[in-house]
Amino acid sequence: METSDSKDGFGHSGVKGRVSGVIDMLCKPTQYPLYLLFLIFLFYAVVDLVSTFVEFGKIDGWLMAQYHFVAGYLICAVYFKLVLPEYFNHKRRIRAVLYFLLLLFSLVVIKLLIHNFLSGRLPLSKGFLIDEFNRVFHFLILTSAVWAYYNNLELGKSKYEVEIKHEKLKVMHRSMQLSSHFVLNSLSVYMARIIKLSPDLATEFSNLISLLRYSFKEFGEPNFLNEEVKAVDKYLQIQSMRFPKLSLIAAIEVAPIAKMLPMPKLCLLTLVENVFFHGDYSDVDHPCIIKFLLAHEEPTMEWVFKVNIANSVQNRGIKLRSGFGASAVFRVLEHEFGDGFQYRVESDESNYSLQLTIHYGKTIQNRSD
Repeated sequence: METSDSKDGFGHSGVKGRVSGVIDMLCKPTQYPLYLLFLIFLFYAVVDLVSTFVEFGKIDGWLMAQYHFVAGYLICAVYFKLVLPEYFNHKRRIRAVLYFLLLLFSLVVIKLLIHNFLSGRLPLSKGFLIDEFNRVFHFLILTSAVWAYYNNLELGKSKYEVEIKHEKLKVMHRSMQLSSHFVLNSLSVYMARIIKLSPDLATEFSNLISLLRYSFKEFGEPNFLNEEVKAVDKYLQIQSMRFPKLSLIAAIEVAPIAKMLPMPKLCLLTLVENVFFHGDYSDVDHPCIIKFLLAHEEPTMEWVFKVNIANSVQNRGIKLRSGFGASAVFRVLEHEFGDGFQYRVESDESNYSLQLTIHYGKTIQNRSD
């Protein structure tokens, strides 16, 4: 009984998915290059028929017109999916040229057969061949332009994905240290001994353990906004202990729903760390500002997370960079959230300001209710 229900549900889901895919293709032709080519050829055929009717008052040769439409599209589709990728992407140019000549030969032979079927003769002449070549030439130029556009999009997408993987690899490389179990278990032993000497020191030491435990978390595991915010809070507490003259205004207001909102590991923490790496965090007249706010925005009632970081820039010499900074964080967040992520940076020799926004939408709210 359970197996039968499962199959029925799967079949219904499959049909529903196929219908949704067809609707998506019809409504978004630019996402499907062959469908876009079909629409272009259909538009050409309609314009050709209308112009012929306007000029002569009638349309003769319906079968030949249909042949031009169907054969032209099929030739260009094969040219799009086979010849151009073989020539440019796979660098098999001799094979691509052979495929192209075979396509032209097939087009001419089939048209000769149709002419012979309709009129009983084969119009094999120089004028016939020139007309066919001109017709195919225009169609193939248009198809090549469409292919070049989509190929550039795919190349850009592939390059972007490679760069994102590289950035994530660098983050993972930073985590390749001693075994997390060894470090955390050793620190727990020290924690048990410290608490007997000083409960206050043990509390401060626990902040470091919590931060290290988070940093050792596997990158493949799901990570959420509340985890990142807690890590930032622990980090700021540790820095407050390290720097008694720390001049900082920190305000973190994050709703409980943050435990359901995704956030790539160490992104916010890296931005906060940059304040202490590049900022003058002891300037009493210009304190560092770190503000996190997660709330609903009117009138859309979407969950929006905002980050505001500002600080004076220190001038104490040049520090070695880690190779992973704000620019890499922005790329990771853009990859994760797409158009829902925006940021603005204002920077000069004395001041730095970052405003970052992530639109989580309102579907999260409905799921949590």
